[in-house]
Amino acid sequence: MLTQLALLSQPSILNKRSLINEGTARSRVEDALARLSGEDSELSKHLLDAAVAGAVVARQPSDTALRAEAAEAWSSIRPVIANHIAKQEEIILPWAKMRADFPFDLILRAHEQHLRLRHLAESVDAASFIGGRDEEVVKAGTALTAFAVCLDDLIDGEARDLFPMVQRSLLANTKGS
Repeated sequence: MLTQLALLSQPSILNKRSLINEGTARSRVEDALARLSGEDSELSKHLLDAAVAGAVVARQPSDTALRAEAAEAWSSIRPVIANHIAKQEEIILPWAKMRADFPFDLILRAHEQHLRLRHLAESVDAASFIGGRDEEVVKAGTALTAFAVCLDDLIDGEARDLFPMVQRSLLANTKGS
């Protein structure tokens, strides 16, 4: 945990270089924030289906139709979430770390949720819903349900806390200039 805190407290050299020009950084943050908000809406549409598909296939892993539904639910989320997390970690969070007025707990919470989502994604990816053994499908289905719940929490936190704070910080930065 201390290592995580140490890493979070100092932006990487690449992030420092990419954020040197405040005007460019601001523009990148605004663009990323708009894209991430849209992705949140898109992801939200699929979360209930993913949670239910994961839970149901975990209870009936030998049912091929349920396996197909779980695979489809995962494939609707998987490509979007990887990019979503990357955008936050490459643009939003490094910028937020550099702001004296930005609550560090929001940054830390985002990083923790990202780590959890990556771990759950690895669990889902470790098995094939279509060709995996029943035991693997049970684990992947359970992980898919947990992933959907965690992602829902992340999206809720972004909408309630993180994104509004980024917007306030951007606005305050504009007024201060």
